[in-house]
Amino acid sequence: MVPAARGRGCGQPTLVVSRAMSAEHVEVHVEKRGDGTLVRVTGVLDALALPEVSRELTDAQRGQGPVYVDLEGVTFMDSRGLGALLAANERAREGAPPVHILKPSQAVQRLLDVSGVRGVLLEIEELPG
Repeated sequence: MVPAARGRGCGQPTLVVSRAMSAEHVEVHVEKRGDGTLVRVTGVLDALALPEVSRELTDAQRGQGPVYVDLEGVTFMDSRGLGALLAANERAREGAPPVHILKPSQAVQRLLDVSGVRGVLLEIEELPG
């Protein structure tokens, strides 16, 4: 909690409460699928979720097969979430396993369109065989 400060021009103290935020609004599940890895993300993919999502993507790309990132359950994604996907894509360009975006939600599709990177990330509608 932050100490009381004087309100604007009224001489009354103003209480400012600061709460720690958490990434509990995102879930990340990782599982092996055939020769690849499926990373399923649900909820809000923003700055709070970034450390967990980035870690899981990086770990998945340390494996041998392609990485499938299921974004069907993402309800919101900001530029930091997009940055995590682009970083994974860049690692793939540098020799790590490829990353495929699986079933991007409407929220994700909109950000891909608005940001102009729709064709940069590989998108698929279902997992291979």
